[in-house]
Amino acid sequence: MLTGKPRPRPGRFVRYHWLASLAWFCSSILGFSTWAQELQPIVVQGFNSAGPGQSATLANAYTVGSPEISNLPLGDKTNITDVLAQMPGVAIDQNQQIHIRNTEGPQFQYQINGVMVPFDINTNPPFISMINPMFVKQVSLLDGILPSRYSYATGGVVDIQTKDGFEQPGGSVSLTFGQRDTLEPSAQYAGSIGKFSYYVSALYDEGNTAFSPATSGPNPIHNWTNQGQAFGVFTYAFDDNTKLSLILSAAASNNQLPNVPNLAPAFSLANVKPFNSANIDSDLNFRDYLAILSLKSAPTPDFAYQISYSLHSISQQFRPDNAGELIYQGVASTATHVDFDNTLQGDLTYQLGGHTLGAGFYFGEYRVIAEDSSLVFPVDANGNQTSDVPIRTNANTSATNFLGGIYLNDLWQITNQLKVNAGIRWDVLTGFTRSSQFDPTINISYQPFSSTTLHAGFARYMQIPSFQGIAPDASKAFAGTTGEAGPTGTVDPKTEDDYEFDIGIIQQVTPALTLSEDNFYEITRHYLDTGQFGSVPIFAPFNYGHGHIYGIEVAANYKIQNLNIYANLTFGKNIQTGVSTGQFNFDPDELAYIQHHFIVLDHQPIIGISAGVNYTWKPYSFSVDAVYSSGLRGGFADDEQLPAVFQINVSAERSFKIPGLGELINRITILNLLDRTNLIRPAEGIGIFQSAYGPRFTILDTITLRF
Repeated sequence: MLTGKPRPRPGRFVRYHWLASLAWFCSSILGFSTWAQELQPIVVQGFNSAGPGQSATLANAYTVGSPEISNLPLGDKTNITDVLAQMPGVAIDQNQQIHIRNTEGPQFQYQINGVMVPFDINTNPPFISMINPMFVKQVSLLDGILPSRYSYATGGVVDIQTKDGFEQPGGSVSLTFGQRDTLEPSAQYAGSIGKFSYYVSALYDEGNTAFSPATSGPNPIHNWTNQGQAFGVFTYAFDDNTKLSLILSAAASNNQLPNVPNLAPAFSLANVKPFNSANIDSDLNFRDYLAILSLKSAPTPDFAYQISYSLHSISQQFRPDNAGELIYQGVASTATHVDFDNTLQGDLTYQLGGHTLGAGFYFGEYRVIAEDSSLVFPVDANGNQTSDVPIRTNANTSATNFLGGIYLNDLWQITNQLKVNAGIRWDVLTGFTRSSQFDPTINISYQPFSSTTLHAGFARYMQIPSFQGIAPDASKAFAGTTGEAGPTGTVDPKTEDDYEFDIGIIQQVTPALTLSEDNFYEITRHYLDTGQFGSVPIFAPFNYGHGHIYGIEVAANYKIQNLNIYANLTFGKNIQTGVSTGQFNFDPDELAYIQHHFIVLDHQPIIGISAGVNYTWKPYSFSVDAVYSSGLRGGFADDEQLPAVFQINVSAERSFKIPGLGELINRITILNLLDRTNLIRPAEGIGIFQSAYGPRFTILDTITLRF
C-alpha cells in the first residue's frame, strides 16, 4: 500500500460484562457536571468567539453556531475539520485530519450533547464524515486548562450541541455537484410531537476526493470515494427538568487509495510483467456505528445530573492490489481491524453558596481485533531480494482495554470579579498499556473591568494511546523479508504524562470588536505519536522520550449586523527527543540522531493564520475564508521545512422565496481560488511514504430548498 503519513484507524469488538459493584458505584455518583451554573463570562458572538472565550468551567472556548457555519463558503457542507481549522490553534493535515495546539490527532476528543464519544474514533475518516455540520446547532473547541471532568485526550475537546426538533422544526433538501465528479445529495428534518422531539439527517457523497491527492495536478489518480452517513437525535421530555435522549449514527465509505504514476519497479514478481504504478488498485474501506442513550435531569435549582451509555462499533478493511503492491514496495497486506466499545459515564453538580461542586466517573471497555496477512519477498542480510516468489506472513493481535476514572471538582465564585475552578482526577488503564495517575487542575479567572478577562491555570494530564496495537511478534514475523521494519524496540506504548500552563487575556474593545491573546507551555513525558510498521499497513502508537510544546494565539473578531470579519494568528512548536517505544518506526540512523537531539515534530506549522469575511445583503450573501501555513516538516528527522501553504475559498449565493414551498438557495463555491499547488506532506519524512497535496481550483454548485 502506498500511503501518506500514517494515522490510527482502529477497529474494535466488545462484550457486555459490567460488574454489580460498578452498577452500585454508578448509582451513587451519577450526575452531569457540564450543567454547572453559568457565571457570565465574556462570550463573543462571532465565528470563533475571537479567540479564547471562556466556558462556564473557565476553559478556553471557541464557539460557532449553525448560522456562522452556514456563512462559510461551503456552508453546512463544510467538513467539520475545515470548520475547526478556522479557529486559533488548529492546523489542517492531509486526509481531513487536524491537530490542536501541536498535538497528535488522538490527543483530542469529541463530545455530543455533553457525552464523550468513545476515544477510538478521534481522527478516523468515517467519524469525521459522521460529524457533518448539518446536524450541528453549536460547536465549541475547548482547550487550555480543562476541568477535571476531562481526561485521556486533552489536547482539546470538540463539544457539539445538536439541533433539536422543539427549537428548530422544519427541514431542507440539498444537492452539491461540480468538479472532481462531486455529487452530494442530502436532507434533514426536525419536528416534535407532544413531549417527543426528533432530528434526522442523511447524506450521500461520491467523487474523486477520497484522500489528499498524491500528485500535484488538478485531477487525482485513483482517488474515487462513495460514502453515506445518517444521523438522528430523539428526545423525550418527562417534564421541564428531565429528558431522555437517544443519538444514532451510521457512516460507511469505500475509498480508493491515490497513486503516483511512473514509479520505478522496486521488486520482481514471478510471472507478472511490471505495469504503470498509476494502475495499482488498492482500497481502504470503513464502517462506523454509534448509539448514545442519555438521561439528564435537574430536579432542583441546585442539583443536576446526567448518566449516559454509549455503544460503538468501527471497522477498517484494507484490500491491496497484490501484484502492484509487491512490485512497487515488496509488501501486499490484507488488513482487517475491528473494534466494539461499551462506555458508561455519569456526572453531577451541586450548588452550595458560591461553590458549584461536581463529581463523576467514566468507564469504557474497548475490544480490539487486528488481523493482518501479508505477502512479502525473502531477502538476504543486506536486504536484497532472494526470490521472486512471495511468501505469506501473519501478524494478528487482540486485546480488551479497560479505561476508567473518577473526579471531583469545585467551581468557586470568590467575588463578582474572581473565580477559581479546581479539581482532582484519578484514572486507570489496562490492556495493551497499563497505567494509573492522579491529575490536579486549577484555573483562575479575574475580571478587573467588565470588558476585560484575565485567566491563568495549570493542569496535569494523562493521555492514552490509540487502542490499536500491533502483534508482539510482528518484528519476528517479518524478519528476513521485504516487510522487515527498523529496530525492534518496545511494542506496547506508554501513556503520556503532560504538565500544562496557560495564561491569557480577552478584551472586548467595543460591542463589535474583540481581541484576545493566549499563551501556553507544556512539558511532555512519553509524548504519543502514531507510526506504521515499515511499509506494512499496520498502524500503532509509539512514544518519544520527553519534550516541550509551546505557543501563542492572537485573535480578532469584528461583527455588526450584516458583516463579520475574523482573523487568527497561531505560533507554536512541538520539540521532542528520544524514542522510548515503537523504535521500529525509524531508520537506525534517524533513531540514533533523535536519541541525542531535539527535533521539531511535523504535526503543525510554526506559523498558522486563518481569516474570513462574510457579508449579507439580502437576498445575496458573499463569503471568503483563507488559511495560511508556514509549512509542515519532512526529510531526515524532520529537519526540512516544507513550502508555505495558502488557500482562499469564496462563495456567492442568492435566495428566492417560493410561495407555498419555501426558500430556494443557490450557492456557487470556488475552492483554492488562486489554484495554488499546496504540498501538505513530502514524499519522505518520519512515517511518511507518499506525498499529499491540497485541493486545486474547484467549482461547486449547491442548490438547497428549505421548508
